[in-house]
Amino acid sequence: MPIMSVIKNTSIGNSLCSKVSYEDFNIGSQLIVAEYEEALFMKDGVIEEVFGPGKYTLTTENYPFLTKFVSKLVSGGVSAYNCKVYYINKAHHLELKWGTGTPIRVIDPVWGIEVHVQARGSYSVVVKDSKKFFLKFVGASASAVEQDIIKNFKTAFIQHITDGLADYLVSKEDEVLVTCNKKKALADDMLPVLNDILDEYGMELENFYIESIEVPENDPCMARIRELRIKRQEKMFDREQLAADERLNFNLRRESSEADRYVSGQMAQADYERMTIRDQDGNNGWARQEYADAIKAAANNNGTGGAFVGAGMGLAMGNAMGTMVGALMNGGEGAGPLNGGAATGTSKLICPNCNSAVPAGSKFCINCGNPMEPKKKVCKNCGAELAPGMKFCGQCGTPVSEIKTCKSCGAELAAGQVFCGECGTKND
Repeated sequence: MPIMSVIKNTSIGNSLCSKVSYEDFNIGSQLIVAEYEEALFMKDGVIEEVFGPGKYTLTTENYPFLTKFVSKLVSGGVSAYNCKVYYINKAHHLELKWGTGTPIRVIDPVWGIEVHVQARGSYSVVVKDSKKFFLKFVGASASAVEQDIIKNFKTAFIQHITDGLADYLVSKEDEVLVTCNKKKALADDMLPVLNDILDEYGMELENFYIESIEVPENDPCMARIRELRIKRQEKMFDREQLAADERLNFNLRRESSEADRYVSGQMAQADYERMTIRDQDGNNGWARQEYADAIKAAANNNGTGGAFVGAGMGLAMGNAMGTMVGALMNGGEGAGPLNGGAATGTSKLICPNCNSAVPAGSKFCINCGNPMEPKKKVCKNCGAELAPGMKFCGQCGTPVSEIKTCKSCGAELAAGQVFCGECGTKND
């Protein structure tokens, strides 16, 4: 075997560990180690030195351990040594595939139904400790490739992946199909678990990817879940539709109520205006009109109730109407709608304010509370009572003609005042 003066890695491809084919080297030979690899020097099964990236001139002065390697003296006075050199590839090894051989059986946390889940993906590893990697993983085989990692760790990886995946799917509160879409979260959880396996062999898991987590389309359990999901969606739609209908009906009722209030307000305003117009004569025309309408409505009622009203109210109404007609023929005295004096023979007074019949001797109307006797005139200067027809006060001589009073109740009227503030009588 020739004695080499340059040591370098000549392997290609996906090699993780490769042995230099020759074992005899000159003292002062050159060692070349690339950025992505390390070189191990081994003698009699013991790793004596590990070289990182760079170019080295190997002499016994620089590296005393070579002294024990010296085995012979060649021509020219150059010594040679014998050892085994291994190159460890520390580059990232990507896209190492994994997948569940058989479906994983889990219970859907929402529906409580068993489903079958399959998963697949890839990972990348890197050699972290070359010496540990060589001793524990490469060993006597003296070489290793990427497929050796897949072959040696397939069972361990799948065991931890299936256990972690099952725990992850069951622990969540979502459906299995929803959780299956959260692949990155599961991959991040699995990374430290799988790293513990590789660390023992001097390797490190750089990345772990989940390509897909899915339930087979022909799984009968999944078909049952789809049926339940459709029924749930239909119920949710019905509830939302019912709520929308209730909101619509509420809005319609509110708008109808507002319209009714508006119409009622308009009718009340119209009644008030009619009442104002009818009462301009100062004789409570509104009340008399309403009284007449009530009598007419009772007389036109053809039902049983109307018969009793005609029978019960007829006499009283007849008497009242007779009294009113008689009073009108006698000049309007005692024409109040409630004046029953003619029928009963009892002496009655007519309220000057509301035309109601009031028993004789009453000082105030029993219907409106207005004084039955006109208010006496008094002198605005001294307060003395003034007799009817007096033009000057008998006490202080103040002219009486300057004082304007209501013709009905005698209350004092201000200048320009048309209606009495006490009884409401119109004064010309």
